[in-house]
Amino acid sequence: MTTRTAAALASASVALLAVLAGCGGTVSDQETGTIRTEPLPAPERELPPVQPVAAADCPYLSVAEAAEAGAAPVTEVRIDESIDPAACFFYGTDGSVILTTTVYTVDSAERARELVAESAPEDTAEEATADGGWVGARTGGAAGALVVLSRGDQLLAVQTVNEEAGPAQQVAELVGPRLAE
Repeated sequence: MTTRTAAALASASVALLAVLAGCGGTVSDQETGTIRTEPLPAPERELPPVQPVAAADCPYLSVAEAAEAGAAPVTEVRIDESIDPAACFFYGTDGSVILTTTVYTVDSAERARELVAESAPEDTAEEATADGGWVGARTGGAAGALVVLSRGDQLLAVQTVNEEAGPAQQVAELVGPRLAE
């Protein structure tokens, strides 16, 4: 490197440092923060989690209807009465959950529609309805099928292990009108 090149680089470096120094400004003691050492508190869940806690009949869908809708043979039903109406879990011959039905009440009709859109995005879902004023969407794939519908401030979710959404839709069509009564 020549002396001339070194002098040019030094001048450019000094100019660059001067520009960068002007950008930073000063930091007062009042502007400095603290580092959190514990995790942020978790926000309260909007929809309560449901668990299959009690062996009982589903109040709005029978074992025979669930099996007939194509979910598969049903050997056991468990419910969670922590929400009203109870969430229902239908089990297959291998002991695993093959169908769930859950009804939630949320803050508003608008929020219920938003949750439908979040659960079954328009670009991957088909429109779905059920008698009683239920409107929403359905999806299906290797992980199973989901039908999620809203009516007013209520949200109805039906999930099956079937890849096709047909059985979940049939269950929603049975359950939806019963919830409107």
